[in-house]
Amino acid sequence: YCIRYPAQLWQDRSIRLFSILFLCLWLPMLLSFIDAYNPARAAKTVFPYLRFLFAGIFIIKALGSNEKRQQLVVSSLAFMVSFWTIDAGVQHLLGKDLFGFPAIPGHMTGMFYPELHLPHVCSVLSPFLFLYIYKKQQQSWWPYLLLLPLFLVILLAGRRSTWLMLALSSIGFFIYVFVNTKQRQRLFKLTALFSFIIGAILAATILFHEPTNARFYTTLGLFSLDYEQADLATSKRLPLWETALNMIRDNPLNGIGPRGFRYAYPDYAAPDNYWESQTHPHLLLLEVLVETGLIGLVGYVLFFVFLLYGFKRGESMVPLFPFLLPVLVALFPLNAHMAFYGSLWSSMAMLLLSLYTAKHRLLTGATTP
Repeated sequence: YCIRYPAQLWQDRSIRLFSILFLCLWLPMLLSFIDAYNPARAAKTVFPYLRFLFAGIFIIKALGSNEKRQQLVVSSLAFMVSFWTIDAGVQHLLGKDLFGFPAIPGHMTGMFYPELHLPHVCSVLSPFLFLYIYKKQQQSWWPYLLLLPLFLVILLAGRRSTWLMLALSSIGFFIYVFVNTKQRQRLFKLTALFSFIIGAILAATILFHEPTNARFYTTLGLFSLDYEQADLATSKRLPLWETALNMIRDNPLNGIGPRGFRYAYPDYAAPDNYWESQTHPHLLLLEVLVETGLIGLVGYVLFFVFLLYGFKRGESMVPLFPFLLPVLVALFPLNAHMAFYGSLWSSMAMLLLSLYTAKHRLLTGATTP
């Protein structure tokens, strides 16, 4: 369809928006390929990345004119987040999850075993669980119980970057509910009640769960002016960021190419650098600058300009916000977790962007001729 009817697709306002947003991220990757530090590795990222454009168009066309399908997707994502976090809680308590995957001391893997992706995926998808609970709360109070395993598992996972993502998701969704509801007194009462319950459980976990206690107090070093304490609070990422800055100074325009960080690292790291090598700098904004340069930074900024402009043009911005929120969280510049140009986070970001644009299409009534 994309090959036979490109003009018709371009006339669809929402598909046009998605395509522009995609190009804001992909074109800098393509331009960085010219001077890639490791062309073979960059090619494996740059050219397969095009699959997200076609997958996104398919999702937009499949969901962008069908409210029931969208509701099914939201409910399914909410169910998955709940199931994954409950399963991880079982794994933490019993030593094995529901599928028999063993626990890894100090981590929460659940059915993602042996990878440590569970808290990252659940925290960025949490707005869909919040949306499901918000829609069901008029009928019953039990969906609120689904918040407990979510917050507990992400706290116990000990990944401070996911704490930040969950906080951004929670604050953003509270703003959405505050704007959307007329029963604000009831909202404040419910928020205060559940904040107290969850806060008490989280506080008890921090106080009495030794690994979480250690991570929490180490994190307080972020507010210290001492280099060693700040380095510990960032999980010894300061040497990574220093090395990344060296790469940026040497390759300012179009960077070293996507996924080139690990290959360039030994040539740019100081002799006393803590790390022998790393796959990415563990800071999204730095990764964009390192691997796609100033061109990538311009594309990243334009992405948000077009994204927010498209949001502004929605017929009703309020129903669109829960779909915008996960995109903002996934692409937040201070995210310090998985590689932005890596396959997992690229897939997550493009999936969320596709769902947002499909909702945008449904609300604006834009359809392909």
